[in-house]
Amino acid sequence: MKKTLLNLSLAAGFILLINSCDKQQNTASSPISTKPAPITWDWNKYAKATEMHLSAIPVDIQPKKSYDMKSEGSGTITFEINEKNTTVKKDQLIARMDVENLTEQEKRLQIAKESADIAQMKEDELVLPVKKKEAKEELEEARRKVKLLRLMLTNPATKEYANELFPEGIGNIDEKAMAEAEENLSLAEKSYAFAKDFEERLLTGKREIEKMNTEKNERELQDAKERSDYIIPFDGELRLEVNFIEGQQEYTVSARETIATLNNYDEIHGHLKVANADWISLEPSRLYLQLGDKNNTLMEFLDDRIEKDKRTQREERKYIFSVPLEKNTKLKRLTGTQMNSTLIYRLPEQCYIVPKYDVSLYALGKTDSLVWRDVVKTLWPNAKLLGVGHKHLAIKY
Repeated sequence: MKKTLLNLSLAAGFILLINSCDKQQNTASSPISTKPAPITWDWNKYAKATEMHLSAIPVDIQPKKSYDMKSEGSGTITFEINEKNTTVKKDQLIARMDVENLTEQEKRLQIAKESADIAQMKEDELVLPVKKKEAKEELEEARRKVKLLRLMLTNPATKEYANELFPEGIGNIDEKAMAEAEENLSLAEKSYAFAKDFEERLLTGKREIEKMNTEKNERELQDAKERSDYIIPFDGELRLEVNFIEGQQEYTVSARETIATLNNYDEIHGHLKVANADWISLEPSRLYLQLGDKNNTLMEFLDDRIEKDKRTQREERKYIFSVPLEKNTKLKRLTGTQMNSTLIYRLPEQCYIVPKYDVSLYALGKTDSLVWRDVVKTLWPNAKLLGVGHKHLAIKY
């Protein structure tokens, strides 16, 4: 028995040694190939679909409309509502600010207008007529004196009547006196012309300035009134942001302080930053946004906007998606947050959904282009690239 077991062990060892020698000979004689096996493309390996996922991306959840109501200045604000959270309607008055100061400003303006009216009446009925009358009398007196002096110089016989005509005295009757009288006459004529014409023009200009100042004060008062009345711009839900105390209506606020926030929740919007240039070429109406909530809520494309980033002040493109609140009321609590989502493109035609990785391998040695549209055109001249996703291409072939 022992002899039999020994013979079997020797036989097994011999067989293993032969196999090992064969493997070494095969290994030494077979060259190692570094050339990859050629890839054969088979369209049947890939599924067809009418939509594709472009990207998994975070989205900002916002109400349909949102508005921060800020105080126009420092002071006391009086609220017309008594609840911290309430539903309001468009054009509803919710607060007034510094009503007493506005009343004082309005009284000052009224007094100023009445004073201007009285001053104008006085100028028209008293001041201007008196000035015209005095200037006219001075002109007539200067003319009379020049006429008499001229007569005396040409006819000395009338000189003896000078004291009777001018009891206060006419002075020396000579050429010098005549020149002085003519100069006074010229001044009297100018004074009368000024009183008759320029005085009215000065008053007209003065009144135009007063009118413009009054209109400016009226506009400022009206603007202050409009700013002091806080009117709701659209239907929605209002939340007071002051340190609310039940039963209290007056609060002290600082300039540009947010006193209330207003939101319209008829629709819930998703604000998505456009992070890929390839998306711009797609038909926006075919874009959808699937939220990562429990219901996988699907949002439809609503708008394409260019907005400035509040922090960087750089313009950014945003796609806005929308869903009625009634389809998912739980989304209301998520407004103001960011949620994971999937951007979906509904293709205009049924296409093969092909991994980019497979196309890259197949393109080795066939093209150096890094543009997917050019790569597809080179590999399959009759094919049409209809969508570029994060990991897949939608190819019509």
